[in-house]
Amino acid sequence: MDADRAARRQPRRHQHADRHRRRARHRLLDGLRRRREGGLRLHLQRQYRSDLPRRQESRRAEGRIRRHRRRPIGAGESAGLGPGAREERHRVRLLPGLPCRRRQGQAQIRLEVKLPLAAALLAAAAASLDPGGQLDNFERRTLDARARHHAAPTPFSERIVVLDITEETIERLRPLYGRWPWPRSLHGEVAEYLAADGAAAIGFDLLFAEPVTRREVDGDDWEALAALASSADLAEVRGELVRRIDALQPGLGDSRFATSVARAGNVFQAAVFAPGEGAPAGSETALHPAVPVAAASDAAVRGQALLPYAALAQASRGIGHINALPDDDGTYRRFFPLLWPGERQAAHPALGLAIAAHVRGVPLGSLRREAAGLAIGDSVLPLLADDSAWIAYSGGRLRRQADGSEQFESFYRHIPYEQVLATKDLLAAGQAAPLAPGAFRDKIVLVSAQAAGLSDLRATPFSPVTPGIEIHANIIDSLLAGRFLRAPGAAAAFLLTLAASLAVAFYAQALRFRLSVPLALATGGGYAGIAWVAYGQGWILPLVVPGMAMALAYGGVLLARAARAERDRRWLRTAFGHYLAPAVLEEVLRAPDRLRLGGERRRMTVLFSDVAGFTSISEKLPPERVSALLNDYLDRMTACVARTDGTLDKFVGDAVMAEWNAPLAQPDHAARACETALAMLEEVSRHGTAWQDAGGGALAIRIGINTGEMVVGNMGSRQVFDYTVIGNEVNTASRLEPLNKAFGTRIIVAGATRDEAEAQRPGHFAFRPLGRVSPKGRAEPLAIFELAGRREELDEAALDRLAAFEKAMERYLARRFGEALPLFRHILDQQPQDGPAAVFAALCQDCLADPPPAGWDGVFVQTEK
Repeated sequence: MDADRAARRQPRRHQHADRHRRRARHRLLDGLRRRREGGLRLHLQRQYRSDLPRRQESRRAEGRIRRHRRRPIGAGESAGLGPGAREERHRVRLLPGLPCRRRQGQAQIRLEVKLPLAAALLAAAAASLDPGGQLDNFERRTLDARARHHAAPTPFSERIVVLDITEETIERLRPLYGRWPWPRSLHGEVAEYLAADGAAAIGFDLLFAEPVTRREVDGDDWEALAALASSADLAEVRGELVRRIDALQPGLGDSRFATSVARAGNVFQAAVFAPGEGAPAGSETALHPAVPVAAASDAAVRGQALLPYAALAQASRGIGHINALPDDDGTYRRFFPLLWPGERQAAHPALGLAIAAHVRGVPLGSLRREAAGLAIGDSVLPLLADDSAWIAYSGGRLRRQADGSEQFESFYRHIPYEQVLATKDLLAAGQAAPLAPGAFRDKIVLVSAQAAGLSDLRATPFSPVTPGIEIHANIIDSLLAGRFLRAPGAAAAFLLTLAASLAVAFYAQALRFRLSVPLALATGGGYAGIAWVAYGQGWILPLVVPGMAMALAYGGVLLARAARAERDRRWLRTAFGHYLAPAVLEEVLRAPDRLRLGGERRRMTVLFSDVAGFTSISEKLPPERVSALLNDYLDRMTACVARTDGTLDKFVGDAVMAEWNAPLAQPDHAARACETALAMLEEVSRHGTAWQDAGGGALAIRIGINTGEMVVGNMGSRQVFDYTVIGNEVNTASRLEPLNKAFGTRIIVAGATRDEAEAQRPGHFAFRPLGRVSPKGRAEPLAIFELAGRREELDEAALDRLAAFEKAMERYLARRFGEALPLFRHILDQQPQDGPAAVFAALCQDCLADPPPAGWDGVFVQTEK
């Protein structure tokens, strides 16, 4: 009867086995189904329907014609891959270009979001860094193009007038005033006339830094004086003769110039800011304390100023520096509104700022520094990080000449200097003059030398040879009109770049290539148009860096999509080949997402073992013999790991790395690792004689074990990766293994491993403390213990030695070295091969001979790996 019952049960066992295999297969297929996206499902539907006529014809030929029932694939099954599906009717094929998307948790950001975001971040960062500065050079060129484009339609002030001292002016006035420089009293007469004619402000773009100390008289001067003296009977000739003679007197022209400037009351002089140079004599008292230092920040440049001579400076309405700020390419796009000497308590405004503030009725002392910039009355001039400001050019353009070249053309009115002198003299004589009375009423007059050798030519967005006076005129124009340029800060510019690159990255990720390309181009062109128009509204938006970032982000996402598609096509063919252990395979069947690159954080235990003196052993044996013995040794170590359901991580030469609690959850992972280590020692003890018999010497191994938080998963590239663990605790375990050599032990475990092993299997293992060490690469000291064996396998004498060792260690760490030394020696008397007892006995002797300093904590520092 029992035999009959067993016979009946035998088919049932086979049925149960088959049922388990089918369930395992369905779990695998169901996991694969979840790894597909809707595009795969739609493709398989179409493939199935397209193959329907061929399959029906095949069935007719076999006499198995059945009516095909069409029905859509539901949400619970995907292309016949659900439970109960027939594999021969629905074959899954990964076709080129078909994406394979992994299922992710609700709290995890989808790959479709992470990839564009990562590409945009990397592209924005790479473009913003610009290590070679090439993008910055291109950005300046686009900025110059925007300035030229918006200068023509931008209204400019007709109040600004420039008096030019050209080569023709010097030649025409040479018979009357001699060679350049002319008597300074002549400039004073011009200033008095302009002020009397109603000029709102007068600015000299000329530097009168030193008073005239002597006047040389050349042949032309003597001839002119002789001609005047021969006609001295005429009243007008006598006046001119007196003026000529006065001009020859040292310092008299300076005095009359200062007097005329004081009478005018609205004349501004130029100063040169030269860092490192001292101011000329007399300039100390000439500095106008008009602008408080509080109006400027610490970012502004400090140094020394070269000022007009004292009498002229005191007579002037104000003094402004004429320094501009060239960029690396030599083009002047910015200026410093304020500069001041190193230790002085007053600042120099720019010449344009001083004149504009006077015309607007804003006292220079009322200027104040705000978060948005420099407050000038009811308007705020935006400042950059270095306290410079952009120049809003509007008064000029490039005009193409007949020969094809381009020449700068100013929008402001330019009048020859000699016309003002002639008008002054002719109107005084009651005659018709080139300029009508009141021609300068409410005008801002700038006097500048444009003659060869005297002109100040500078590169601007309009031309590389623009007269420097045009820069001051544009500054005044923008300050009067409140037309300022501002640029977003570095953070805002980066966010703007990131937003633009993120948009095109999402196009590349979410849309087809044919649709994403025109959208990306439209986005880039739209941004460029916005940046172009924004310049006219006073905003300088970056153009080149966002454009480069958008190109990099779009291309990066396309490359990533292509790489991901290729990886997904090979995924199923290669993924399972990396896991041969049944336990790992079962875990993957339950959660196919574990196959992706990356990992999860877990508390695990990791073991490192190494053959002591393997190099010297291998040198004594032929390579073929070493290979055979090593393979046999690794086979036995692998079996030890497998018996405790550990995961064999890798072999590195003769070293073995294994871990527990992944992929399977093992609450007693620390105890399993300790059990494996003892099994390894036992295996070497039983079979290590083969090495000695072969002539290589006795085989001995050293083991280090640590427990802690680690990252476990597939690590490596998309083509080659390993299931492994990484983290600081893993490195610590690798450092514990070589410590056995220093302490004369075989197995060293970390304190965390010892605590968890004791908690998981109380009283099962025998540990003894070895103090604390600071492993190489770890800042915090770590308590370590020797795993001496299983308590049930140790005799009473061994347990007594362990207890005595603990008492000795307590005295050693308490600095009671005289009491600890006899205990260690007693252990050595009983067991001369006890490595830790010998080490600490020697340490006690050293500490008795040379006591450690105060604060000694007994921590060993590992200096070698």
